[in-house]
Amino acid sequence: MNNYREIIETLVQIFAEIPFEVWKEIVRNEPEWKNMEKFLDLYGFGPFSVLMVATGINDYQLKGEAEKVYWPKIKNILDEAPIPSTPADLCQTLEKFYAHERLHNEKIERLHKFLSSELAAKMWNSSPDDISKEFLFIWKKLATVMQQKKEAKTIVFAVKCLGISLFMANNYDFDFSPIPIPVDLRVAKLTEKLLNKVLNDDEIMEFWNEILRKIQEKGKRINMIHLDSLIWQLAKLDKDKIHEYFKNLKMEAIGDKLTQILDI
Repeated sequence: MNNYREIIETLVQIFAEIPFEVWKEIVRNEPEWKNMEKFLDLYGFGPFSVLMVATGINDYQLKGEAEKVYWPKIKNILDEAPIPSTPADLCQTLEKFYAHERLHNEKIERLHKFLSSELAAKMWNSSPDDISKEFLFIWKKLATVMQQKKEAKTIVFAVKCLGISLFMANNYDFDFSPIPIPVDLRVAKLTEKLLNKVLNDDEIMEFWNEILRKIQEKGKRINMIHLDSLIWQLAKLDKDKIHEYFKNLKMEAIGDKLTQILDI
């Protein structure tokens, strides 16, 4: 299958079959959920939301796969540290991790830039409803604080992490609609495999934006957090692993259809 419109329509039909409760389970499979969830109750929502953004903005140029070398190691650092009382406390703790990472000076500088900002201070004392109501403002403000475009991968991924923190607090009412998919290597490779051609980031964003739009037109409640979580998780799996993945979700037929469209 190599017709652009045909691929979009087929993926829309497949993904529209997935119930919302299964989409929620897909997001719970994300490494940032599995490794960070325990800190929501320990820190309280405001500090936790700051933690999720602070770690999200530096999830790039890693020493390996994020689910192995990034989120679990941050969890280990946090497990050994006292509960932070201020963004500055959190900064001091996270510095211990980033000091040993690639581009450590750059990442520590980014950490300071966000955690010393008025945005972080405001979020620290926020409730889920506060963050939900101001979600799009926070996205734009974060880009300003970090001096990046709001569509930049690290900014978009950081607000995805913020959205996941709201999901953990059982808040699904925020607007994520203008926020594109964070285009990392996995997402790019899977998209190019589907379309059998090399694409730039804008083309990849538009491809998945259109798919999401069409799924939502069918009355599905999902946003790009759900769709990106699924794409990112599937991107490294072979045929057998895809079947196993959907078997665990009790959606075996979806696995069959996706391996056919991926031609694997």
